[in-house]
Amino acid sequence: MPVLIPFDECIARPDEGEKKYYLKDHLLHVKKFAENWITDAGETIKTLTGLAAVCHDIAKSHADWQRYIADPKVKKGPTHAPQGAFLFSFFGYHWLNSVGKWETHRVAWLWLVRDIADHHGRLKKLQDDHWLQRYDWEKMDMTGIARFLKDLYSEFSNLEITIDNLDSWLDTADEWIEEAMDDLDIGFRQKEEFDLMMQLQTWRSLTTSLIAGDRFDVKDTGTRWLDEITIEKCDAALGCYCTAKAGSPLAQARSQAQQNILKQMAEQPESCFYTLEMPTGYGKTITALKLAIWLGKQRHYRKIVYVAPYLSILEQTSRVIEEAMDIGALEHHSLAILDQYNKSGTQGEQRVPNDELAMESWAHSVICTSFQQWSKAIFPVRAQDVLRRAFLKDSIVIIDEPQIFNPDGWNLFLTGLEAIAKQQRLCILFLSATMPPFEYGLKKAPVRLVVSGNQVDRYQVQLKEKMDEEEMAAFLNTREDIKQAAILNTIEDAYRVYEQIKDEGDVRLLHGLMVPVHKKMEIAKIQDNLEKEKEKSLKVISTQIIEAGVDVSFHHVVRALPILPSIVQAAGRVNRHFEADNGILTIVPFFRNGEKNTRNSIYARPLQRITDKLLSEKNIWMESEMELLVRKYYDEMFRENTYETAKQAIREAYEGDWPQLSKYEPFGQDYLKLPLFVPWEVPEEDEKWLPEQFLWLRKKFGVADAASIYERYSNVNFMNDLSFEERKQFMILFHHFVLNVPVKTALKFINREEYLQSNRVPLLYSEGAYDQKLGLVGHFDELDNFI
Repeated sequence: MPVLIPFDECIARPDEGEKKYYLKDHLLHVKKFAENWITDAGETIKTLTGLAAVCHDIAKSHADWQRYIADPKVKKGPTHAPQGAFLFSFFGYHWLNSVGKWETHRVAWLWLVRDIADHHGRLKKLQDDHWLQRYDWEKMDMTGIARFLKDLYSEFSNLEITIDNLDSWLDTADEWIEEAMDDLDIGFRQKEEFDLMMQLQTWRSLTTSLIAGDRFDVKDTGTRWLDEITIEKCDAALGCYCTAKAGSPLAQARSQAQQNILKQMAEQPESCFYTLEMPTGYGKTITALKLAIWLGKQRHYRKIVYVAPYLSILEQTSRVIEEAMDIGALEHHSLAILDQYNKSGTQGEQRVPNDELAMESWAHSVICTSFQQWSKAIFPVRAQDVLRRAFLKDSIVIIDEPQIFNPDGWNLFLTGLEAIAKQQRLCILFLSATMPPFEYGLKKAPVRLVVSGNQVDRYQVQLKEKMDEEEMAAFLNTREDIKQAAILNTIEDAYRVYEQIKDEGDVRLLHGLMVPVHKKMEIAKIQDNLEKEKEKSLKVISTQIIEAGVDVSFHHVVRALPILPSIVQAAGRVNRHFEADNGILTIVPFFRNGEKNTRNSIYARPLQRITDKLLSEKNIWMESEMELLVRKYYDEMFRENTYETAKQAIREAYEGDWPQLSKYEPFGQDYLKLPLFVPWEVPEEDEKWLPEQFLWLRKKFGVADAASIYERYSNVNFMNDLSFEERKQFMILFHHFVLNVPVKTALKFINREEYLQSNRVPLLYSEGAYDQKLGLVGHFDELDNFI
């Protein structure tokens, strides 16, 4: 039986040489951080949170846990979070009672109990009281713990901190939990969702203070802010960048639009919500950065958080920020790592420590992240997710292409966003040429920043009769345009058109069942062709993945009829930089084999009906007419359905069921997919198109191809020898070759048992299943809703 360790001698983590990490020191450090982090919460909450911080890891004094942390041969120690929650419930109740604050603060008490129980895992329901049970207190130095707590809190001087009292607490705690839960019962009372959301975000502030204090005591990452000197440097770099781009055909229109937008901002500088509504290709990203610099100077914001729907947009914008502002951005997404140096190879003062904690806590002055990661900041799933709030205060948040959010959860998202913006003093800037409505989610409409004056008409939208795959291919082949693209609604549709046209010169296929590195390379080749081979014919057949955030410009694009916002996004790939007098976007109802309307697999029928009704008013639309058309679309869309049902989750979360909020997904609930590792061989002649980060990782781990990567992944000894950071980097390299595919397709190649019995991502063995040029094609029977 392990020897009982005196509390004063207990450690929180292994010694480093002569350095000992005493448990009581850790608890005091977390207490200090937590209390300092929530300075605006009032003294009672501040002290209660400090007590929670003291209790959160106090059960690590358990004899078995002390043996585990001191002896490398012991692989696992007892859980400590539930015991910590139990102890805080006891001490927190008695402290509140002694200062006469129980009735006014018992909800916060219950919130903190739940946070301690969850501080290493998922955030659960308040109703989950599995933490309330009998523990083996005999294995903890309760006398030493009592002395420690009474030294900190005079209110405990007469409290008997004994095992008998803790056992008695099991008989009475239910009553006090029920009282706290009664305070949260809304019943039939009319309460504003925003007010409830503010309370919920207050709860998550307490969570943040506790989790950040705990994690940063182990390793304090620190952070970077946009101070006055940095802002001036970024402003100067941005000016030089814009000057260098002044020779493009659209430069004058862009410059005038940006000046006009900045003037509008200066006239309405006090809002916390803005919409930047600019036509695609007008430089809205650069304009947003100029606005961010202005806000930093005038309103003393200290951080920029850029949020994008897709990895392609995110990575592209990250490069633009680095080039335009001469500052590195921290990328937080599934394929992100922190470089030790910027792309110029120089040590940048804005770089952050190269570790997971810095990424998780957004410890940098400029962040580029995804819709999914940003949503977890508002509605965290795990305790670790709240870390991104630790350095969020006084940030400018740029949300790109918000129309891509699933309409069903849009108003719920806005309610949460407004609450956290108020709490953290955020300034939110939405960027889009097709802005969704805000009146059902925000209490006050955002300030509109719009391009005024005469807009350049770079394209016109033409409506044509329906086509099948053969007719669309023939239509493309008969046109004289040198650079053309076709955007289809599903993978099979794109593949069928490609098959009809592939022998006609340089034709490329893009879709969602190409492994990430393959897709990136193909996009890079397309961009190079468009930029450097002006007279060479090119036809790109793609799904919607090319529609937003990919900087490409064609003379002519044919788009299988979608819904109106997608039409405008597709139009953004036509004559984008005003290379010609007028580009053409052709809209065509697409029927596979002349019979199947695959549009129905992607887009809701009410939205199709609204689109068709508006488009039918005329056969040709000019670019300058599209903004009003989209406004009519959204007005009609939200007149038919306000999408407020999802806000019921706020009421349920307030009453204790937090997972009703944390299950929020920005793209809606997706159908089940399974991962496959595809050993795609990069053609030797295509090596030059590989991304820099990929090449760096491949060299670091000494692997030449995908097969070598999977071999290392399958080697248990190799994986176990990697540090946490090296493992993260290796898995990023690994996932460049992973596809997440629908279950039926995955099970065509991999035995069901292999998925059930193994934690590993299985290898795609089937020879010829993944085409070297075209990806995972020919397996589309059930993939009509896959792009």
